[in-house]
Amino acid sequence: MNYIERKEEDLKKRIIPQTANKDFAEFWQKHVENLKKIPVEFERRLLKTPYDKTITTYEISFNTHDDTVVYAYFSKPASMEGKLPCVVWYHGGGGKRRIYPNIVACGVCCFAMDVRSQHGKTFDLAQYQMGTDYVIGSMVTHDILRKDSYYLKNIYLDAVRALDVVALLPEVDNEKIVTFGESQGGALSIAASALNDKSVKCYASVPSYGCLWHRVEKASGVFQAVNILLNRNPELTDQVFDTLTYFDVNNLVSLLKVPVHYTLGLSDPTCLPEFVYSFYHHTTSEKELTIAPFTGHTASEEYLNKVYTEFSEMA
Repeated sequence: MNYIERKEEDLKKRIIPQTANKDFAEFWQKHVENLKKIPVEFERRLLKTPYDKTITTYEISFNTHDDTVVYAYFSKPASMEGKLPCVVWYHGGGGKRRIYPNIVACGVCCFAMDVRSQHGKTFDLAQYQMGTDYVIGSMVTHDILRKDSYYLKNIYLDAVRALDVVALLPEVDNEKIVTFGESQGGALSIAASALNDKSVKCYASVPSYGCLWHRVEKASGVFQAVNILLNRNPELTDQVFDTLTYFDVNNLVSLLKVPVHYTLGLSDPTCLPEFVYSFYHHTTSEKELTIAPFTGHTASEEYLNKVYTEFSEMA
């Protein structure tokens, strides 16, 4: 038994149980159906970029489930015509939309959206009900006592709506739309593929937003803000943890019906290896896992080579 095999045997002993309430699937069905009732509206304009010789890029703005307007970049190989596969890329926490030449170089389109109220152009216009006393250093505390208006619900639905927009773009082959992301983006990739049937495969690199009770207890990453909130207001613990069950990727993976390719870093201090391994374990659709030894909170070169090869084979 080699090193990685021994580490995987250890991870099998540390699988974290799911926490979904009985109405988990019903909750998401309700919100996705409400989103579907809102007609998709988007605008696009051609951009001038340093990559114009090889990549054609548009800025796209689109509507979602509330008054927020979401901005994205849509890029395609300049030399290729007809309908092409499309990778819908979701950025990590605190990031913003970018042009991804390495993805487009595979001969596919890339749609990269902003996550609302992070570092991009998309500003969150949701009407949050909780007072500022409960907003502590991170968006993940916004309306954390109200699952129907919680911040993570909003960004998950934005990710779902992105697939609806992509499917309407004339350059895109609707039979070859996949989702891809890292950290927060990995969670959004899972959410979009789980809640929208327009995706044919999901790629999730060191996905975040899972095993959330553990992340709050460990004050891990952005969930340190929730730990601080509960330290100051311990009487809210059960209510907060109940909200988090609806947005926990460890629960959400059960709704996936398409193939998924995960990667975890054995040295990841944020999305711990046992977290991602638990997502993989609870996934019932076709699945693959790349375990990267001595890799932290990032995609390994081995994983990216596999993913980019698959993108090239789609083209």
